Amino acid sequence: MDLAKDIAIVAASVIALGTLIVGVIEYFRQGAAKRVEHFLEMRRRFKENQKFKTITDLLLTDDEGLRDIPVGDKLDYLGFFEEIALSMNSRLINKNVAHYMFSYYAIRCWESENFRRGINCDSIYWQAFRDFVEQMKEIEQGFRFRRKNFQF
Repeated sequence: MDLAKDIAIVAASVIALGTLIVGVIEYFRQGAAKRVEHFLEMRRRFKENQKFKTITDLLLTDDEGLRDIPVGDKLDYLGFFEEIALSMNSRLINKNVAHYMFSYYAIRCWESENFRRGINCDSIYWQAFRDFVEQMKEIEQGFRFRRKNFQF
């Protein structure tokens, strides 16, 4: 009788452990799926926003037309990169993915006098943006593509 009881306890323990392992794996898969969804939504917002497209095109050559962009549109553009920084800090977006997909334009904003005209980027309210640009420049200096660094 004790042997049957011991077998039942071992079997129940094995089943419970298996269920726990499957649950943990599924939890991580769902987390990765949510991170992918979040990334794709951010990328879609960046690519489909007509104001952002205009600014992005002008940033490619640091066009003087950037001076004529309404300050509100520039602030929205900078705010988008702060959202990327917050997503990165919250681990919703991998730092390397954030760099590869978004940093080029954030750095161009920071370096462009034409873009910065009318905006006090030294304000305490743009600290997250400045920090994001600094982190992205650091990555850029030593960038080497490694497939394993680009995952959700």
